[in-house]
Amino acid sequence: MRDYKGIAGVLIIFLIGGIVGAIITQYVCSIKMEHMPPGGPIGGPGQMADMIVKHISKDLGLDNEQKEKLRVIMNEMDKKMAIIHKQVFPQIKLSIEEADNSTMSILRTDQKEVFKTFIERRSAFGPFNQEQHRLFCPKRR
Repeated sequence: MRDYKGIAGVLIIFLIGGIVGAIITQYVCSIKMEHMPPGGPIGGPGQMADMIVKHISKDLGLDNEQKEKLRVIMNEMDKKMAIIHKQVFPQIKLSIEEADNSTMSILRTDQKEVFKTFIERRSAFGPFNQEQHRLFCPKRR
């Protein structure tokens, strides 16, 4: 019987540690998301290509000519991805709005108020904020 108590105690401590760790992780991630610069963690268009070139050139030992050619390739990829994003984003936004409406339909009145606050907070950041969306995905010619 004593062995079971010891095992149960260890399991309870393990579970409490996991729960506390998850809560702290969620809190830290939410703070990081709130303070993320416009354009996301990388900083917007163009910087992704530079980051990729820097990373790949280190690993492959690219010379300057190869770096420039790779930068052109990455910038082209970035432009194509921006076009795809521009085409698909309205569908993604519509899908999320439909899910929000469906979620609202199953909530009680008090829960709806909390959920509306959640939607407002989400709308203030990232691609759902129209001003930040313009910064992150400017029109490309």
